Amino acid sequence: MLSASLLLHCSSRAHPPLLYDAPVDGGRDPTGPDAGLALGDAGLTPALCGSEQIPAISDPPNLYFIIDRSQSMTEKPAGSPYTKYENARIAISVMLRAVGHRLRYGAAVFPSLADRDGCTPGQPLVPTSAGDPPSYAAKGENGPVLMGMLTAIGNAPPAGGATPTAASLRELLPTVVGLTGRKTYVVLMTDGAPNCNAALRCSVDDCIPNIEDESFSGMACDRTFNCCDPKVGGACIDRQDSIAAVQEYEAAGIDTYVVGMPGSEAYASLLNQLAIAGNTARPGSTQYYAVSDTNALSDALRSIGAQVAISCDLPLAQAPTNPELVNVYFDNQLVPQNTKNGWHYAADAAIQFQGDACTELGSGDVLNVQVLSGCPTVVR
Repeated sequence: MLSASLLLHCSSRAHPPLLYDAPVDGGRDPTGPDAGLALGDAGLTPALCGSEQIPAISDPPNLYFIIDRSQSMTEKPAGSPYTKYENARIAISVMLRAVGHRLRYGAAVFPSLADRDGCTPGQPLVPTSAGDPPSYAAKGENGPVLMGMLTAIGNAPPAGGATPTAASLRELLPTVVGLTGRKTYVVLMTDGAPNCNAALRCSVDDCIPNIEDESFSGMACDRTFNCCDPKVGGACIDRQDSIAAVQEYEAAGIDTYVVGMPGSEAYASLLNQLAIAGNTARPGSTQYYAVSDTNALSDALRSIGAQVAISCDLPLAQAPTNPELVNVYFDNQLVPQNTKNGWHYAADAAIQFQGDACTELGSGDVLNVQVLSGCPTVVR
């Protein structure tokens, strides 16, 4: 719900320049001009009609990133100067610059930093905590919480040749379930298939060497030669155990967003199944967030951030003294009271956005919502 995550700030009349974040060294983020957030400090804007700001109830959701750091994440997507892992870090910074002040967030990586064989389950990397106040973004700065997150991710570079997805999800489940707050979401970011179940036997359809057109002792892994035969020893997709692990999160009330990094395209059917199990399936044939480049990755995370941090239901900290003297603004633009395409009272101390207003708010492009009392309500 928006009340749990959206801080009601009155913005300045002109927003500061859009902000960018860097992979590791402070350079520019290449994700484009619409990445980032500009926010004014709190305070009533003289151009708006109203003498009192009615605050929303603050109860932010938790957003927990579980990031693949297997060796393949060192590869650079086509056209990008950064590795897949660095691109993940950039996209996370863009998302959290935009909505981090509305969230509590933390992160884990897999396999573990102490991994030796590639299959050691993942570990927590950054404890979950409230995001920075929006005043940091307004000044063009990363706050200490976001900076700590980015530094920790940068200091845990990819290593290991395997992807222990199922084991890592189960290892991290107690940490994620133990988070306090209104609602918790997971973002699972991976560029390949889970492959750490040595006991599995599979056909060529689930045999990773066959799917990736590899060869063994001069024999092509194709429809006629199963490289996951026990005599060959190729790894099977750990499909059912990974799906079951995501279902365990869902049973605990935790939705899982699945982001397929470049290189994961061959495993679309599995990633779709994980998105379905995580209650975040998108409409259409590609139900997870499939990304092919830096911009697509940033767009995907911005979309997820908007869904998690923003809702069209807005409980207020107090009921207006006179409900007929309240107006609502998106970035200093009046939103008329309207039950189809504006806002209306859902209760004495709750506002609900409908139609076009809800769509605009959910896009993630609205920087500030202001509920002001003191002038006759504009009704359309």
